[in-house]
Amino acid sequence: MKRAGIIGGMGPEATLDLFKKIIKNTPAKKDQEHIPVVIDNYPQIPDRTAFLYGKGENPLPYLLESMERLEKAGVDCLCMPCNTAHYFIEELRKRTQVTFISIVEAVLSDILKSKKEYKKIGLMATDGTFIGKVYHTPFELKGLEIVDFNDKIQQSIMNSIYTLKAGDFTKAVDIFKDVFEKIVDEDYDCLIAGCTEIPILLPYIEKNKNVDIFDATESLAKHVVSFCLDQSVS
Repeated sequence: MKRAGIIGGMGPEATLDLFKKIIKNTPAKKDQEHIPVVIDNYPQIPDRTAFLYGKGENPLPYLLESMERLEKAGVDCLCMPCNTAHYFIEELRKRTQVTFISIVEAVLSDILKSKKEYKKIGLMATDGTFIGKVYHTPFELKGLEIVDFNDKIQQSIMNSIYTLKAGDFTKAVDIFKDVFEKIVDEDYDCLIAGCTEIPILLPYIEKNKNVDIFDATESLAKHVVSFCLDQSVS
């Protein structure tokens, strides 16, 4: 059984959510059958969106520092529960011999495996994820187009994310509930929870049967479990 390493702290709640989902997706019947996981919870990694706006410190040296600690801990694969940070994934992969499992590649794989032809894909993510084309570029290479939200919807999504990061869970849920209703009215048939704070809010919204929602954190967890157990992703 392989050992997983998590570059965490972006934010801590999102890191916890990934760990929970790794546990949930592991077919274990006793403690000893669970995957060994090393988490480097490093909240001091500078804000990724701020950097991509040209207003903050470069997170890359901090990501490399975290990755190095995990490598020294003997992990067999790396992952990070922050979609925006995947702007740096190719740079990180150049600096390590350890398999780096991408959250973007994981959810893209799950969407392609669904074999559904989505007409309107929406991405619930930070501004930085859009600026860096973290999803847009790999999706377009597979012939999938992401249709951006209008500015008001995007701002509300950002508000819900950063309100949760600030520790006001109730307010974050209220903001997200309101904006999700507006998103549904825009006739999206596929939505990606492409910021790792968003899946934490998803259980509190009323689902719409006409919209398929892909939880990127869940996809990542499944792919990490698959790698560590040498199994194919179901």
